[in-house]
Amino acid sequence: MVRLFIENIEMDVMADFSHQITYSVDDIKNLDTKSTSFSKTIVLPATSRNNKLFGNIFEFGNSNFSSNQPAKNVYYDFNASKSAKARLEVNGLTIMKGVMRLLQIVINGENMEYEIALFGELGGFFSSLGSKRLEDLNFSAYNHVYNVANISASWNNEANGSGYFYPLIDYGNTSPVTNTRFAKKSFYFTAFRPALFVREYIDKIITGAGYTWESNFFNTDFFKRLIIPNNQQRLSFKKTRIFTGVPSSSVQIGSDVVISNQIGGSFTTTDNRTWKYTGAQTFSGSVTLSMSGTWRIPNQSILGNRAGRFNLYKNGTLFASDGTLFGTPVSQVGGLGNATTIVPFNFTANYSPFFSAFTLATNDTFSIRFDNVSGVDSIAVNITGVSITLDGSPTFTPAEYGDTLAVSDTIPKGILQKDFFASIVKMFYLMITEDKYKEKHLIIEPWQDFYDLNPANYLDWSLKLDRSKPIKIKPMSEINARYYTLKSKVDNDYLNEKYKKKWNENYGDRTYDNKQEFAKESDSVETIFAPTPLIGYTGTGHDKVFPAIYKYNNGAEEQTEFICRIMFARKFTGKTAWKIYSNSVAPITGIPIAYGTYTEYGYGGHFDSPNYPSYDLNFGATKELFFDATNGLFGGYGTRNNLFNLFYSSYFAEATDKDSRLVTCTMKFYEKDIFNLNFGKLIYIDGILYRLIKITDYSDGELCEVQLLRVINLSYL
Repeated sequence: MVRLFIENIEMDVMADFSHQITYSVDDIKNLDTKSTSFSKTIVLPATSRNNKLFGNIFEFGNSNFSSNQPAKNVYYDFNASKSAKARLEVNGLTIMKGVMRLLQIVINGENMEYEIALFGELGGFFSSLGSKRLEDLNFSAYNHVYNVANISASWNNEANGSGYFYPLIDYGNTSPVTNTRFAKKSFYFTAFRPALFVREYIDKIITGAGYTWESNFFNTDFFKRLIIPNNQQRLSFKKTRIFTGVPSSSVQIGSDVVISNQIGGSFTTTDNRTWKYTGAQTFSGSVTLSMSGTWRIPNQSILGNRAGRFNLYKNGTLFASDGTLFGTPVSQVGGLGNATTIVPFNFTANYSPFFSAFTLATNDTFSIRFDNVSGVDSIAVNITGVSITLDGSPTFTPAEYGDTLAVSDTIPKGILQKDFFASIVKMFYLMITEDKYKEKHLIIEPWQDFYDLNPANYLDWSLKLDRSKPIKIKPMSEINARYYTLKSKVDNDYLNEKYKKKWNENYGDRTYDNKQEFAKESDSVETIFAPTPLIGYTGTGHDKVFPAIYKYNNGAEEQTEFICRIMFARKFTGKTAWKIYSNSVAPITGIPIAYGTYTEYGYGGHFDSPNYPSYDLNFGATKELFFDATNGLFGGYGTRNNLFNLFYSSYFAEATDKDSRLVTCTMKFYEKDIFNLNFGKLIYIDGILYRLIKITDYSDGELCEVQLLRVINLSYL
């Protein structure tokens, strides 16, 4: 008995229901493609029940009322542009679960039918990701103050797999000393930006799509150390308050307010009076001035009200006059004709014009000037308390020391979640299957760990083979390409460009030649990540190795946005003492202000350890490193344990072996066989061991096509 459920509601099926489902976990012809189960077109009758479940979509003028957030894609909420949860049972056993898609409605006279297709849960998972981007993920739980205390404390999160980590990265112009003997030992705080862990990205992507997961690999120390660093030209996040300042202690009539200490980004000045806005987006908001103190009117013999005003100027033109001081003298100093009037004040002025906002485009300027109102030209103001702020709609603004970072704003922009997930799958050649008991539960492991090597669990399918049908045996050389290139994205920062110009290849790529004479084609696997060369300097105290990601123009370092990177995180101790500096200098000495001295640092890089690496996130060994590579490095250039050798070499060794065979044959399965189907189980046929690749067009009790790959070795060391 065949039963089809949509959103856990049973549908009517044809008496001669035919499903013909294909089951697959990988595509051996396309290394960067993962497969899921799917059906051929299934025809359903247009019964009253089915019509209701499909929201009577067959009516030409149909327009259903839908709830804002429908829990199920059925009845009035049915939307043909979205998938619906599906489950197919045969004699009470689930042979497929995933999603359904309505293909079309066929009306032939008085007869009407629905044509649908079913897709496994992996297909539903990628479909549910849609156009979601990484920046849609919520990491607000990790919002924190941008300071050295949190920077150094984050280094203890090296193997947590969650939280944030501040790796040392030379983004260009991040060292306060330019003399090469001392440069790159100590750094400005701007050399540290928050990175988030790959494991948590993966978890949020999967669970955000309504799925759960399990993976031994994702819980290894290897994987939990992986981080994604910030890739902006300058660390920025959305802020509403983008400027605060403190003026000097006094100001004369007709003069601009001097701001001696400015905290905030997007503004520059040459005189501390006129401030230029450097933000890329137009600022729209308000300027608020809160001030307290006293003002003096000398040589006044007549007591009475006096007034002064702090006016807001934009590009040198008066913009608003909301900061008026009115005061009645409370004391006088000197005799008649030589009196000085002292007036206290305490006020807050907001310079937002009625029905509009104060706006600043890039390179616009603003200043605040103290103007006389009542004709007195000898007023001086003594300021004892002040706050000047610019607040507006949220806008991406460079982060400054002491800001409370919105961490979700600092993750790489414009990257689709499905592309990020797919790149992680490609890097580690992951196999993904759906749990047959748990709904929307993914099981994820690397290829070499995917198969059950316990002989007690091997399955013998010799009796399932229909020997009356043709059996096709192909050497793998007949279906494989000869050249396989495993590569990262090309980026144009200084070290990547330098390496590529010298060696005519991308840093850390790997091309595998299987030397099959009859295979002429090439194939490639490419991730969204760019490689990250490491740099180090020789000499006393230069014992830190770190990424350098900047451009180099006319002999000067230049910060730049760059393609997303992936790195190992690690805390190293026992280093020569070094400092984290402010990006400002002491007023008298002109020496950068040090926030702290350290003998440890947060490392990020493609090696898990630069001097004694066990693992490398590049696909292949590089021909050159940009630091002293004499200690513990294989051949002076890294480690054998790169991504190709760790995660791909076993597959290639088997698939391209001279004795490798792809067998295509015909078998018969029943619902119990499909319910218990497990691609991780090895299959015996006539004493030969195989890996199951695909079952094509299964229908219960009917013949279907099966592909199997011969096992050459159970283990490749």
